[in-house]
Amino acid sequence: MPGPDTKTAALAMLLTAAGAASAAPAPCPGPALPIHALADGVWRISSSAGDSHAINQGRISNLLAVREGRRLWLLGSGPDARFARALDCQLARHAGRRVSDVIAPWPRPELVLGQGGLPTARRWAHEEVAAAMRERCPQCVERLAQRRDLPAGTPAEPVVLPNRLLRGASGQLGPWRWHRLMRSDSTAVTVWQLPRQRIATAHGLLWSDGAPDLRDARIAAMKASLQALSALQQQPDGPLQWLPEQGEMLGVEAPDGHLAYLETLERQADRAMEDGTQESDPPPPPEAAAMAAGLRHGLNWQHAWREAEARWFGATAPR
Repeated sequence: MPGPDTKTAALAMLLTAAGAASAAPAPCPGPALPIHALADGVWRISSSAGDSHAINQGRISNLLAVREGRRLWLLGSGPDARFARALDCQLARHAGRRVSDVIAPWPRPELVLGQGGLPTARRWAHEEVAAAMRERCPQCVERLAQRRDLPAGTPAEPVVLPNRLLRGASGQLGPWRWHRLMRSDSTAVTVWQLPRQRIATAHGLLWSDGAPDLRDARIAAMKASLQALSALQQQPDGPLQWLPEQGEMLGVEAPDGHLAYLETLERQADRAMEDGTQESDPPPPPEAAAMAAGLRHGLNWQHAWREAEARWFGATAPR
């Protein structure tokens, strides 16, 4: 039979195991999210490729988390409150704290509708981004639910808007330096730099999983914004890495590469007007083969063709 010392040791082991189990944090909701360290105190939450559908559930925009002292900043919040709550819990395992501040970079529903899941966080956005969210998000919720194939009768989540507004063309906020640029005449985007880590975000402007997404954009506005991104590279503390809307991190060549793609697309569309090429004809291949990945290049060709048609008829209309 085991002696007293053996029983005492076994009891101690049981008590230690029970104490460790009780001290362990409760599991976070949902599956493990793709959280990757980019630098000390900086994490990327990577997205799925393509458009929203029933499998990816709208998780199609890269997010960025940054620890600054006692604060944890989250750039973007995902497609819904449930996702944001799960991310908040899982980030706490990596960063040692919950999200204290959340930023809406531009009014893409998959990027900003999760704010309702972070009720204690400060909610930041440029005033033009917040205004567009106020106008568009109620309709975006329904369209996104259809793309995600949510069951009929699923109650719509309330749209939670940013309440701390930034103004002007650029500024600083916590560890960030930000710039307001444009995708179209009516859609603002914000670029966020971390000067110390030499990292910047370019939601709505850069993609690394294929061509940029020109839906609801204007090519001239996109070109001007890409030129502004290139100018940021010339600053002494300009970013060396870009976080795109979708796909892996990009290097310093990304803004110029996207700009070259748009300029080529415009030239091809103008030539199509002269040659009589139709919008429904197959798009000419891009010079950079990587831009042909996915469906966006074909959609961009139709977009560029329609812009060229408007220029063509504008130039040939009787005066």
